[in-house]
Amino acid sequence: MAQNCAPFVSGEWLSETNRETRDNLSPATGAPVGTMVCATAEDARAAADAAAKAFPVWSALAPQQRARMLGTIAQRVQEAHEELSRLITTEQGKPLAEARMEMDGVIEMFEHFASVAETMPFRYERPDKGTNRTIDMIPAGPVIIITTWNFPVETAAVHLAPALAAGCTAVVIANNSTPASVARLIGLMHEAGLPEGAVNLLMGSSAMLSETLIKHPATRHLSYTGSVRVGRQLAAQCGAEIMRCTLELGGNAPAIVLPGADVEAAAKALISKRFWNAGQVCTAPNRIFVNRAQHDAFAEAAGAYVRNLVLGDGLQDATTMGPLATTERVASMQRIAEDALAKGATAIVNDSAPQEGGNWVSPKVFANVPWDALGLREEIFGPIACITPYDDLEAVIAEVNNCELALSGYVYGPDQAEAEAVGARLQVGSVAVNQLTTAYIDVPFGGIKQSGLGCVGGEAAVQEYLFPRLTAAAQ
Repeated sequence: MAQNCAPFVSGEWLSETNRETRDNLSPATGAPVGTMVCATAEDARAAADAAAKAFPVWSALAPQQRARMLGTIAQRVQEAHEELSRLITTEQGKPLAEARMEMDGVIEMFEHFASVAETMPFRYERPDKGTNRTIDMIPAGPVIIITTWNFPVETAAVHLAPALAAGCTAVVIANNSTPASVARLIGLMHEAGLPEGAVNLLMGSSAMLSETLIKHPATRHLSYTGSVRVGRQLAAQCGAEIMRCTLELGGNAPAIVLPGADVEAAAKALISKRFWNAGQVCTAPNRIFVNRAQHDAFAEAAGAYVRNLVLGDGLQDATTMGPLATTERVASMQRIAEDALAKGATAIVNDSAPQEGGNWVSPKVFANVPWDALGLREEIFGPIACITPYDDLEAVIAEVNNCELALSGYVYGPDQAEAEAVGARLQVGSVAVNQLTTAYIDVPFGGIKQSGLGCVGGEAAVQEYLFPRLTAAAQ
C-alpha cells in the first residue's frame, strides 16, 4: 500500500482541509493504493516564499558544509532503500529489481554531488595590472524542479542534488502518477537536517503549479525531465520571465548494427535496454537499423529474448517486465503496433496481454519495419521493438540525423574504430559504441536539437545553477 501523500511547505505537511484529494492508482490492478492531496496556487506561492526565505541560509553555508548534508541525505536514503523501492514499484509498476537499481542510482547521485561540492572551485582569480579580478560562482536562487513518472525518485534527485550542491533551494512538483515515492524522498531529506523551506514539495495540477511558480518573483531557474511538448511550453513561459531552464526531454534513439557484428551479443544488449522499464526510458534504442544480411538473424534473436520476459506485477519475484505506468501509454502502444503491421512489418512477437485490470501490454517485436512507420518516426516509450533492414549505411546516417529528437544513439560493429567513427557522425547528445550506457553521473549528459537544454551529470550539472559574478578591485 503506497503511503498517502501531501504537499510539504516550509517544513510541514499540509492537510487535506480545503484541498482536493485524488486516488493514486496501481498500474498493476487499477485499484487505489493511496491518496494525494493537491496543492493550490496559494500553496505554490507559499512554497516559493519558503524557498526564498531558506535561500540565504543554505547558500551562506560553505560548500563543504553543503557536501556533508548531501552525504547525510545519502545515508538516510540508503536506510530507506527497500521502502522506497517498493513504493516505486507499487505506484509506477516496474519490477522490484529495477526499482532497487533506481534507488542505487539515487544514492550515488547524492554521494557524487557531495563530492563535487567538496572539491569544485566556487571562486577563482584573474590578476591584472592595477586590478584584482575575482570570480565567485554564486547560486542562482530558488529552483523549480518538475519530476516525471518513469524514474520518479531518480528524476527528482538528478536535479535536486546538484542544485543543493550549488547552494540553491527548491520547490519540487511531483508527477501525479508517482507522488508517494517523491514525497518519501523529500521527507527523508528534511529528516536529514536541511533548513526549513530548503526543499518543498507540491502535487496536483502541474500546469497551474508550474505557471504560478514561474511567475513568482523569487524563483530563478526551472529544471524539468519529461516530454518535448511540455518542455516547449515551460521554455516559453521561462523565456517570458527571463528565467534559465534545464530541460531533459524525449529521444528517438537510433541503434545501428554494422555488417559483421556479433548478432547475438548486439541483439541481447539492445533488446534488453529496449524493454528495460517496459520500454519507458528516454534513452532506449528506438529505431533499430540492422544491415540486411544480418537483419533476420537479429530479429529472431530479439524475439527469443523477449519470449523469455515474464510479464506481471512488479512486486512478484518472477516478474521481469511490469505494466505500463499510465493508461495513455497502453493506447499509444496499440496505435504504434497497428500502424507497423498495416505498413507491412513482420510480427516476430505480438501476443495479447493475459492480465486484466491494469495497464498491461505484452512485449512486441516487429521486423522489416518501414522507415515511415510511427515506431521509427516518434518515441515509442513502451514495450515494442521496431527493427528495420538497411542496404546503404550513408542513407541510415542521413535518416538518423534528419530527426529533431536527438538524445542518445548506439552503434554495434566488429571493428571498434569503425564503429566509433560511425557514432561520431550521429547528431545526438551521447553515443554508446559496442556497449549500452549513454549517461553517467560524473560526466555531462543532455540532448541536442529538441531533446533538451543544458546538462545533468558532473560539475556541468552544478554549473547549471551558478552564475559567475565578477568583483574587480583596485590593488
